[in-house]
Amino acid sequence: MKGKIKQICVLVDDVQKAMKEYWEKFGIGPWDIRHFTPDTVHDLYVRGEAVTEGFDFICAVCWAGDMEFELIQPIKGPNIYWEFLEKYGSGLHHFKIVIPDDEELRAYVDELQAKGLKVTQTGWIDNDVHYYLDSYEQLGLTLELGNGGKIGPAPEVYPEEGAIRSINHIPNIRQLAIVVDDAEKYMKNYAYYLGIDGWDVRHFTPDKVKSLKVGGHEVKEEFDFICAVKWAGDMEIEIIQPVKGPNIYWEFLEKQGPGFHHIKDIFSDEEIAEECDRLKAYDVEIMQTGWIDGDSHYYMSTQKFLDMIIEFGNGGKIGPPDYVFADGKRRHS
Repeated sequence: MKGKIKQICVLVDDVQKAMKEYWEKFGIGPWDIRHFTPDTVHDLYVRGEAVTEGFDFICAVCWAGDMEFELIQPIKGPNIYWEFLEKYGSGLHHFKIVIPDDEELRAYVDELQAKGLKVTQTGWIDNDVHYYLDSYEQLGLTLELGNGGKIGPAPEVYPEEGAIRSINHIPNIRQLAIVVDDAEKYMKNYAYYLGIDGWDVRHFTPDKVKSLKVGGHEVKEEFDFICAVKWAGDMEIEIIQPVKGPNIYWEFLEKQGPGFHHIKDIFSDEEIAEECDRLKAYDVEIMQTGWIDGDSHYYMSTQKFLDMIIEFGNGGKIGPPDYVFADGKRRHS
């Protein structure tokens, strides 16, 4: 993959409420807030048409470690955000790949367009350019490419300058996960469009997953879900396909089909236990948990506050994959 994944975006219908929840309950912030209007965005195109009427969308951004979180709320005028909100509601929308060199960036955009991923929105904010690509069907999410250019200071900040974080934990996002109905199809697509290939594939069954609990209840029946993972720089991409038995993925697929399901925060088991206990005060529950060798995972019911699911995990070592999927084929060791 060219460039680096540097931003995760959640579309929301109330950015003020979202920032408050992110900051007060999870310590994510402070947020730089900008209204993007004709005064601040130039050469805005939506689906190939220059936007000549008034428009406004709010972007709030903050850094957590080396990952930028972005919240976007459309206010008026043409943009690609309305369609997603109307279809799915607030939720994970895209990740952003940053390529600092403008010529290299434009060449990559052209390469992806030649493969069929058309630009749906583009524009400039000071020295920053963005290109959204119509990749939902192929990748399970919208792909954004940008140069990460410098923009002017934010006119608003939340919370007010000098506010102190009351939460010690700072997210360490190391995985982005897509839930799908056909893992091989999406592995092929990520290889073809983004060059992300050579996937470690495992069937997680009772032989591999210990103490699997879904909704607080231990799973005693047979189950199987496919997890395919591949590192793209310092970010792991995960493709999950449920096969049988209880898990949290079925509901997501039934509700909205394949899509961007969760992000994973990696930290120690001791800290995870402390964070899970802290979040009980907000009725944030463990939706699913289990162990694979030395690796633990905890899917947290954070949607009501963050408009997305966060997975906590220790990033522990696990055994070799069942097979590697590369060049469109299964390769067994």
